[in-house]
Amino acid sequence: MNVPASPSQPSAALFRDLPVTVGQVVLSAETAADLPFLRRLYRSTRDDELAATGWPDTIKQSFCDNQFDLQRTHYLRQHPAGEFLLMHAGTEPVGRLYLDADGDAVHLIDISLLPAWRGAGIGSAVLTAIQRRAAAVGKDVCLHVLVWNRRAMALYRRSGFVAGRSDGSHLAMRWSPDKTA
Repeated sequence: MNVPASPSQPSAALFRDLPVTVGQVVLSAETAADLPFLRRLYRSTRDDELAATGWPDTIKQSFCDNQFDLQRTHYLRQHPAGEFLLMHAGTEPVGRLYLDADGDAVHLIDISLLPAWRGAGIGSAVLTAIQRRAAAVGKDVCLHVLVWNRRAMALYRRSGFVAGRSDGSHLAMRWSPDKTA
């Protein structure tokens, strides 16, 4: 599969300079050089699920590489105006943040952190910063979360997102600035 190495970044980057106040996290646009980290990050998001398969590590890695390629191609095709950002703590990449503000709402495509950085308040800080920026331009924030990802759903609910429709595997959630105090 010919996977796009680096997305074309929108000229009006709305979120690249997002102020995140936890752990000195800064955002930067993805580049082709980030692909090895992004593959490692993706694998870390699937480790718990893959532990139950009993597959050898080579099969798990092959599966994750294939799934990463498919997901990346899908994201880039579905969100040509999206911002594909890396989260850094100092010089160390620790996560990714994918957003698309081309429309009536900001679509939170993906937010992922390496395991060592989860639970440190970074996700909450990033969501708060996204919500502030979206409110400043008069937009809601929408997302889809896997229904089995209880930790992420709890984070979104704490951040004021309201559940919508479910297709059985994903739950749509939305945050509106006019519904918050």
